[in-house]
Amino acid sequence: MTKGIPPSSVRADDLSSDEIVIENLLVDTHIGVLDSEKGRTQKVCFNVSIRTVPGYAETVRDTGAYVSYADTVLFIEEKARFGAHVELVETWAEDVAAFVLRNPLAEEVSVRVTKSEIFQNAQGVGISIRRRRTAP
Repeated sequence: MTKGIPPSSVRADDLSSDEIVIENLLVDTHIGVLDSEKGRTQKVCFNVSIRTVPGYAETVRDTGAYVSYADTVLFIEEKARFGAHVELVETWAEDVAAFVLRNPLAEEVSVRVTKSEIFQNAQGVGISIRRRRTAP
């Protein structure tokens, strides 16, 4: 029995996927294509949504394997802290998506990367991408 969930609401044949989210992760990083952006840090916001493979919850219960939001946060924070200057938010988004999809339990990922210090009248500007695992 799953703690807190009545047995009748959990079906063994339920192959639905789950969504793991990271919301509004702010990091200081070296980013930007303009000369005025080089040699300084900027605040960048990351939103990541990871859709798991069908039957994910059952796989976690049976094997202990899982998709770790902590690993993704650590990847972003370490790349921000120790990585080289990145010119485009598109590059950041692609790198995060590739990292997430290395986990075989992640089927699809959406990554939104925004810079908040570019326009005074906008909360942020950036990119949102969606990537799916490709067939082997």
